[in-house]
Amino acid sequence: MLKIVFIGAGSGFGAMSFVDVMSFEELRDSEVVLVDVNPTHLEPVTAYCRKVVEHYDAPTRVSTAADWREGALEGADYVITSFAQGGPAYRGLPYALEMNIPREFGIHQNVGDTVGVGGVFRAMRTAPELIAIGAGMEAECPGAWLINYVNPMSILTRTLNLACPKINVLGLCHNVQYGIRGIAKMLERSHKDFRYTVAGVNHMAWFLRLEYLDGRSAYPDLQAAGEKEASYNLFPVQFELLKHFGCWTTESSGHCAEYLPYFMSRKEAREGVRLGVREVSEEAETTSKRWTADSDLVQQLDGRKPLNLVRSFEYDTHIIHAMETDNVYRMNLNVMNRGMIGNLPDGYCVEVPCTVDRLGVAPHHVGPLPVPLAALCRGMADMQTLASDAILERDLEKACRACLIDPCTAASATPTGIRNCFNKLLQADRPWLEPYWQI
Repeated sequence: MLKIVFIGAGSGFGAMSFVDVMSFEELRDSEVVLVDVNPTHLEPVTAYCRKVVEHYDAPTRVSTAADWREGALEGADYVITSFAQGGPAYRGLPYALEMNIPREFGIHQNVGDTVGVGGVFRAMRTAPELIAIGAGMEAECPGAWLINYVNPMSILTRTLNLACPKINVLGLCHNVQYGIRGIAKMLERSHKDFRYTVAGVNHMAWFLRLEYLDGRSAYPDLQAAGEKEASYNLFPVQFELLKHFGCWTTESSGHCAEYLPYFMSRKEAREGVRLGVREVSEEAETTSKRWTADSDLVQQLDGRKPLNLVRSFEYDTHIIHAMETDNVYRMNLNVMNRGMIGNLPDGYCVEVPCTVDRLGVAPHHVGPLPVPLAALCRGMADMQTLASDAILERDLEKACRACLIDPCTAASATPTGIRNCFNKLLQADRPWLEPYWQI
C-alpha cells in the first residue's frame, strides 16, 4: 500500500492535496498520515479528509500524528512538507520580528519569506527541522521522495539536497501556474491557449518563451495590456521589468520587488509600483482562518456547503501520480543545477521545466538565460547559496554576509546597518534559533 505523509497537514496545502490524491482513482488505495503540531488544525483536517474518503467509498487509510517523530515516516513513499517552524507563517511571532526589526534599519520587506533578512532568518529557524525530517527519512524510508513546499524554497531545497543524500528532494511552488493564469486573464484567454518555457530561480523564473498555440508570440499583446491602467495596477513590478528587460517574471509585485534593488529602498519608488510599508502585529490567533467556524472548509465539513472535489493545479499529487502510474507530466520544479541553466553555477537551486514519469524526475536543459535575466537571478541565487552554506556549516558570519549581499537589502542600508540589524534580530530570534545555532 502506498504511504504518503503530510507534515503540516493543517496548512493551506493539506486538505487541498488530500482532495487531489483522492481525485486519482489509482492513488486511493493508500495510507495517508496527517501530521500537525496544532490540534485546532489537525482535528478538522482529519475529519475533512475522512469525509472525502467516505464520499468516494475508498479504501484509503487516514491516520494522524502530532509529531512526525512518532513513527510517521516508517515505510513512507512520499513525504510532503508544508509547515511554518516556530510560529504562524505570516503573522505573530517570530515572523513579526523578522519583518519589523529590519524596518528600523530602513530595510523594507513585503513578504520576507524568500530573500533578505527575513528570508535568511526564516531559513535559519526552519532548516534544522527539515534536516531532521530528512535524516529521519534516511533512517526509516531511504530512497523516498521529500516534496517541499516550505519557504524559503531555494535555500531549503538546496540545503536538504546536500544534507540528506539518501533521499530524493524536490522543491515545489505555484508561481508558474499562477503566472500563466494571470497572463491569460489579462489577455482574456484560457491558460491552455499558450505554449511557454519558464526557467530561473524560485520566485524569479522568466517566461523565456510565451506564445499562442499557432506559434505567434504573445509578448506584443502582453506589452499592450501593460498600457491599460487596470492591468498595470495588478502587476506593476512585472510590467516595469517587461518594459526594461523584455521578459515577464512569474512572481507577484509584492514578492518580486523584494528581490531587486530598484523599488523597496525609496518611498517614491515603492509608491510608483503601488506598494506601501507592511507592518505585522506580534499577536496572532491560535487557529488559522481556514479552520474557523465559518470558513469555507469547515462549512464543507459540517454540510453547509457541498464538498469541493475539484483537482487543484498543484504539482505534488501529479508527481506521485506520474511515479505510480504510466502517466507523464511536464512541470516546473526546484532542483539542483547540473548544467540545465548554463550561466548559473552548478550546485545552485534552480527552477526549470522537468518531465516526471514512472522513472522519476528528468530536468530539462534550458541553456543560458539572457545575460540581464541571469544577472538578476544571480543576485538572489548567490545570497541563497551563501545562506544555505551558512546553515550546513552553522556559520553565523556567512549568514550575516548572505544578508549583506542581498540586492534589496544592500540597496536599503549600509553594511554596518545591515550587520547591526542582523545582530539585533539574532538576539530577538534566539528562542527559535537554539540549540542548532548555539548562540
